[in-house]
Amino acid sequence: MSIEDFSPVESSEWWGNQASEGISEAYKESSKKAGAGIKRTKKDEKKAKRYDFLLARFLVEMILKKKYDSLLDDLFVCLDAGYGTNFLLWVLSLIYMPISKEIRKFSGKPDIIFNYEVTQNPIEFNDHAIPPQVRARVNGWIEDMEVVTSLEVSSIVTQRTLGLILYDEKIRTFTSSVFSFFFKELNIHISEWKSKSYSEFILSELEKTLKKNMPELEKKWSDEGLEI
Repeated sequence: MSIEDFSPVESSEWWGNQASEGISEAYKESSKKAGAGIKRTKKDEKKAKRYDFLLARFLVEMILKKKYDSLLDDLFVCLDAGYGTNFLLWVLSLIYMPISKEIRKFSGKPDIIFNYEVTQNPIEFNDHAIPPQVRARVNGWIEDMEVVTSLEVSSIVTQRTLGLILYDEKIRTFTSSVFSFFFKELNIHISEWKSKSYSEFILSELEKTLKKNMPELEKKWSDEGLEI
């Protein structure tokens, strides 16, 4: 065909057909992505609900115990900010052993045994002289963090939590408050600065763990045909 063969009618019909085919393909691709997104969201919601129910149950238990009142405002602020309930459950597990037990049930790990005898006189927190039982309990808590991040959870919430941890002060305040509460219950005084310092370190480790697990999660989502 040459330019001499040009026909306005034929040209418009050809371009119309091509445009229709292009729109059709684009629509199919868009529908495919939208369908995958809906599928992923529904699966995410189903997974997340499992932890929502757990959090609701434990929250009721903790709210009924007045000694936890000082932590509730910071917790609700983090919930409103969009943090995953499984992540918040982990933070609370340091001071509420039933949560740790539930987390470990999911992973198949043995329950943590914590038999620390609280001293009558207050003890000043010392980095180099933390009682062995207390050190083991905190290490168990950190281990629970790694368990939580490896559980099959909502991909959307996992990504959002990772993004929030990078800059959000609310979760640092909440984690530090829980950390301080833990030591206060043991009659061990830890300064606000020291508590924030440890919390910052622990959250930075969580950030590393989440980032380390993201390629594996992304591969899983890709294998399931979910758009990332």
